[in-house]
Amino acid sequence: MDNLGIDFLSELVGTALLVLLGCSVVANVALIRTKGFNGGTLMVNIGWGLAVFAGVIVSYASGAHLNPAVTLGLVANGATTFGSAATPVDVNALTVIAYIGAQLIGAIIGAVFVWLA
Repeated sequence: MDNLGIDFLSELVGTALLVLLGCSVVANVALIRTKGFNGGTLMVNIGWGLAVFAGVIVSYASGAHLNPAVTLGLVANGATTFGSAATPVDVNALTVIAYIGAQLIGAIIGAVFVWLA
């Protein structure tokens, strides 16, 4: 698998994990028949913080953008490569589309898993 494929998979899994964990903790606090009902904003904040941490750890190979706004911001700022130092990928239209596509697909997958739970 080439570097762009690794980065695509890394962004997809990282974003899916971020959305899955983050939205799950919100559902746990908001839904009446759960053990965490009315747990408060501190529980939500800690849960989202851990969700971001887990997403970044999982998607380290791709640079852990996890959000199309981050990818577009880096492009607008003139970034020439994406990814970690070990697996750099040159920035071009295909790379940007792959990153944003992976992030959107990952977010949908994470949301579907939350909905199924």
